[in-house]
Amino acid sequence: MTTQRYIFIISALAFAAVLSGCMDNDGSGGTEAVQAAVPTTAVRVQDNNFDPEAIQVTAGDTVTWQWQGQNDHNVVADGFESPVQNSGSFEQHFENPGTYQYRCTLHGGMQGTVVVAEADA
Repeated sequence: MTTQRYIFIISALAFAAVLSGCMDNDGSGGTEAVQAAVPTTAVRVQDNNFDPEAIQVTAGDTVTWQWQGQNDHNVVADGFESPVQNSGSFEQHFENPGTYQYRCTLHGGMQGTVVVAEADA
C-alpha cells in the first residue's frame, strides 16, 4: 500500500469517527428531539419518566420539574443538578439558547431534553 493511500484511508476513518460522534444513537444529530419538543416550562417527574421528555422554551425562561410519583429521582445535566427527592419541585433558569440533555442518575434510561430557542427581539 502506498503512503498516500494509507494516509487517505486513515483520514477517511478519522473523519467518519468524528462525524459519528456528532450524531445521536438514531443518527438524527438531535433533530428528532427538537421536532418532538413540547412548548412548556413544566416537566412532571413520574415513576421513572419525565413527562414530557422533550420540551422547548425561550431563552430567559425557567423550567420547573414537579415530582408526582412515589420513587426518588434527581435531575442532572452539565451545569445543574437537583437534590434526590420524591416530592416537591426543582427549577432551572435557561439564559442561553441550545439543547440541554438531562437525566436521572438513579434510573438508567430516564432522560430528557430542554431545547432553548432564542428570544424574539
